[in-house]
Amino acid sequence: MNLTGMLNQNTGPRPSEVLLMKMRLRYPETLEYTARSSWDGLTGCTAYVTANRKVVIDTPPTYGGRGDGICPDELFVSSVLGCLNNTFLDFQRRFEMELVSLDLTGKAKAKFDGSGYKVVGISVSGEIIVGKDELETGERCLHLMKEFCHLTRTISGCIPIDYDISVREE
Repeated sequence: MNLTGMLNQNTGPRPSEVLLMKMRLRYPETLEYTARSSWDGLTGCTAYVTANRKVVIDTPPTYGGRGDGICPDELFVSSVLGCLNNTFLDFQRRFEMELVSLDLTGKAKAKFDGSGYKVVGISVSGEIIVGKDELETGERCLHLMKEFCHLTRTISGCIPIDYDISVREE
């Protein structure tokens, strides 16, 4: 049997499985997040999260609101981007990679299906700039970000997610 055949017979874990095993040791097995909201008496609410931090949410003017706060759909897209960002940064720190910038833009498309609106797709674009001789590590962090972001892992079975993110050195 040649070397390729022997390697293909290996029943050990794939590299991403090894990484996942290490992650399990580093982070809690179960996480729980809570928030509460209180109607503002008009067309929105204030959401309260950990440490009583406030997020002002309002209905867009298109739907009869004042637009004084964040639209829940924008908050949804921002949450996805924030999770991708934080996941990337987790791997960037582990690999001790020099990061110059990380900029992501997200867009969610919702369609009316006759009964109501439904998010039918999310696109994420952006650019990651890494330090000199860090291109391969930056691309690896990008791959791992897409694989391990827990929010995109949760929704990807029901909402298609398209990525157009470049990595370059500076």
